[in-house]
Amino acid sequence: MSKRSKSGSGTESYYKLAMVLLVIIVGLFAVDYMGIYDVPFFSTGPKQIDPGPGPGPTRDTPCTYDTAIVTSAVAAWDSLDISTARTVGTNINVLWFRYSGGWIKLASGNAADLTLGKNDNNNVYLAAQFPSSPAHFVDYQKILAMNPHLSWYGYMDITGDDIEEFIFKVNVAGSTYASATGKWNMPLVNIYLLTYDSSFAIPSGGQPADVTAVGEATTTKYAKWYAEIATEKQAAAIYKVTLVANTTDISKVTLKKMNIPGIGYLDGSSFSQDVLSDQIKWTYTISNNVLYGCNLIERPVNSPNEHQFTTALEFNLATNDVIQMTLAIYQLTAGEASVSDTDSVIYSEAG
Repeated sequence: MSKRSKSGSGTESYYKLAMVLLVIIVGLFAVDYMGIYDVPFFSTGPKQIDPGPGPGPTRDTPCTYDTAIVTSAVAAWDSLDISTARTVGTNINVLWFRYSGGWIKLASGNAADLTLGKNDNNNVYLAAQFPSSPAHFVDYQKILAMNPHLSWYGYMDITGDDIEEFIFKVNVAGSTYASATGKWNMPLVNIYLLTYDSSFAIPSGGQPADVTAVGEATTTKYAKWYAEIATEKQAAAIYKVTLVANTTDISKVTLKKMNIPGIGYLDGSSFSQDVLSDQIKWTYTISNNVLYGCNLIERPVNSPNEHQFTTALEFNLATNDVIQMTLAIYQLTAGEASVSDTDSVIYSEAG
């Protein structure tokens, strides 16, 4: 009887211990499942995953929010002398726009507050506008090269003043948030300007002498025209070049090629040819009488100043023929007015 009682008592203790362990396991399971504490050896129930930094301006962009204020940052420089600053609002006007079914002006200048929304997709538009008496060209190609957050949008009139502006699309996704003001600071936009040279001309040394004794055989002659920019760190804007022969007989003279500074040698077939009532006219159009697309000829410091328009002409003259060839270089002022410089060379069959 004593042995039987001892065995029964051991079995009872075993079951009690098993029940205690079961309660502990069920408790741990419940704690893990409810997410109160992550028990390492359980893999059940919803786990609490670290979401990382909470949402907020430290990692978002302005247009993450319904409305955000972005403070503009723009500076202007001389394109040929980066140590020389130009003044925004004096040498060049900067206007800020957003587009929503039409152009909406936000502000102007540097350190201006621009109100943007989600639909702006972190983009705002900068219009570079000339003052009333401009003295500079917008070096839009350098602006694009030096500002990776800018892209070209167009040359158009968005202010309604009947004057086109250079329009750039500015991406402000890289703006930094200033918690002290609750505003965003956009990445700096650098504007580059070239000073207009009003004294661009064909000097006496760039005016070839008249040519005699051309003869009656087919021959090629070179007119070594060149122009000069009067002052270092200035530029001229070429939009068209023409060559005129005072004859209507296309068999007597042919434009073979011409060098245009900044473009290179062009075959005569690159020019349009018009036979008029008293002349043959060859024309090469660089831009349609506007600054956008024109050929900006520059004079950096300590650089050669002979901007060559060397021209190859093929002649088939008859006895006593005399033909005058006239080069015309058409430029635009900083205010987009047209001016030109010309020079003529006379070619005579006889000596």
